[in-house]
Amino acid sequence: PNPAWLNFVVTAKARSTIRNFLKSLTRSDAIQLGRYLLERALGEYDAGLKQVSERLLGEALQELRAASLDDLCEQIGLGQRPAMLVARRLLPESVAAAESTADASKKGGEPPPLSIEGGEGTVISFAKCCHPIPGDPILGFLTAGRGLVVHSQHCRNVAEFRKKPDKWVNVAWAQEIDQQFTTEIRIEIDNQRGVLATVAATISELESNIEDVKTKERDGLHSTLQFVLMVRDRTHLARILRRLRAIQAVRRIARI
Repeated sequence: PNPAWLNFVVTAKARSTIRNFLKSLTRSDAIQLGRYLLERALGEYDAGLKQVSERLLGEALQELRAASLDDLCEQIGLGQRPAMLVARRLLPESVAAAESTADASKKGGEPPPLSIEGGEGTVISFAKCCHPIPGDPILGFLTAGRGLVVHSQHCRNVAEFRKKPDKWVNVAWAQEIDQQFTTEIRIEIDNQRGVLATVAATISELESNIEDVKTKERDGLHSTLQFVLMVRDRTHLARILRRLRAIQAVRRIARI
């Protein structure tokens, strides 16, 4: 489906140009992520793409039905092929037969995690089921068609995903992040005149944008407010929660 705003572009040629540009961005991001994941997987065997012979690469591309190395990396970046399995196919049988765990221990442990900054592009996204923000322990899961989806380690869906260890990618937040991230909070309040405005103003004062708000009356005396906010990290969110708890009409507040 087209982004809604494409409907407002006047000419069909302009719409087509914009659509192709968005597709090229997705492909470029997917190739970059896929190449990174493939290099990491090859690194488990003390190898890299520069060490892969043209013969093995050609055989692998034919077997995996990829027109080029970029096409293969795009498939990996979009979660359509596990990087480790592709890496084994690109290496001589004598090398691929060796245990990757032995190589990892020889190098002193696991390879460094993929650094997440929040602005990596269209093939790295953040799970809506848990809304991870900087400061949360995180895991990356490769999903077909979506690329790498970042989850909080405490997400309720992680247990199910752990059944597919070949899809997980070790990730960690970057040291310096200049982005804002979506999070969700639930607030139980007394029904008082102007309390919703007070809560919204407090959030705004603390430099957080409100993306969405839902209200639900419980018993005539109390209501539940559910906010979708943009925050920098857990410290920023904690400041917001502390200020909201200080509002007299707020009875209970929690991150969802």
